Amino acid sequence: MTTDALEQARTAFLQGTAAFAEQRFDDAAQAFAHALAMAPGRPSVMVNLGVTRLHQGQPAAALPLLEAATAALPDASDAWSALALAHHQLARWADSARSHARALALGADSAALRLRLAESLSRQGLGSAAVEHYETALAADDTLVEAWSALGDVLRESGQLDRAAHCYQRALDLGADPALHHYYLAALRPQAPLVEAPRTYVQALFDGYAHDFEDHLVGQLGYQGHRLLIEQLPPECPAFAARVLDLGCGTGLCGPLLRPRAGHLTGVDLSPAMVDKARARGLYDDLQIHDIHDHLGDGGAPYDLIVAADVFIYVGPLERAFALASQRLQTGGWLAFTVEDAAQGPGVQLLPSLRYAHREEYLRALAGTHGLAVRKVLDAPIRFHEHQPIAGRYVYMQKA
Repeated sequence: MTTDALEQARTAFLQGTAAFAEQRFDDAAQAFAHALAMAPGRPSVMVNLGVTRLHQGQPAAALPLLEAATAALPDASDAWSALALAHHQLARWADSARSHARALALGADSAALRLRLAESLSRQGLGSAAVEHYETALAADDTLVEAWSALGDVLRESGQLDRAAHCYQRALDLGADPALHHYYLAALRPQAPLVEAPRTYVQALFDGYAHDFEDHLVGQLGYQGHRLLIEQLPPECPAFAARVLDLGCGTGLCGPLLRPRAGHLTGVDLSPAMVDKARARGLYDDLQIHDIHDHLGDGGAPYDLIVAADVFIYVGPLERAFALASQRLQTGGWLAFTVEDAAQGPGVQLLPSLRYAHREEYLRALAGTHGLAVRKVLDAPIRFHEHQPIAGRYVYMQKA
């Protein structure tokens, strides 16, 4: 490297730091990139350019820079912290956890770092390991709303319901989303009035779940609801239907099973990310991003078969859904759905899993109210949790 090139690199680097301090990130990135071109491989320049890319919302562009910087400076906590943030923003949870742990071991410690490490662990199903980091962050600052809520999630999932309720209540007291946290608390308190899942919660849940939905649900949890629901359609249900609705279609798991028996196949889901996955299958004639009630109530053409696989467990009370579904079915049309089996008690129950369960008596009463005849009920697992079957019910009704 010539003296002139080194001087140009130094000047560009200083321009970059000045622009960064003024939050002119595009100018900073341009200056740091020029400095790196003049002085290739300089770790300090790569770290600064990588951090700037993160501020520009470009974690994929930051990643190789920060990986190279940590390889060159394996004991630089700032480089590891930045690399950890890049992995976190890219939802690379295992890499994020490793990088955060390395930064922590090198002396980088903050509430934000602890929260990201805890989330990276919990996203991998390592909730017990995440608890320590949530608690450490809260010991430093007990006003962290996000930490209280996330810790509540981990404790709820591990069955520590009283501790989880305390965390959710603390988050609520500090200004957390009231609808969402009242929903969380209701799931932990059987005596609480039944509440509906907030629409924003359901959409965010499945938008975030879309990327690895099928691998997790089918591959890891042994989900069979979609397959068994359609395989077990009663013999009286025609093998071919002119118009079929996949209600809450998700990524389109039912699509390959419904396509051969549908003249026109419509899929509806609240999650745009899920609908994108379903669209990629190329099996649906029509896909809509819609709340299920809004779609059923839009006055469109009637259906011959409506399928709702693993949908009503996120809806809760089904009075409105049954009324609208009955209106949208042709006479003689079919409604097929799955629910989780509720224990003795109310007809609809919100469980600590944040899913709803329904009693068979409740479903039969709704059917009678809305002109639907129960033709078949099958009790069988829907999925597994920690190798234990989740009791489910497969229900088939026909419009009289």
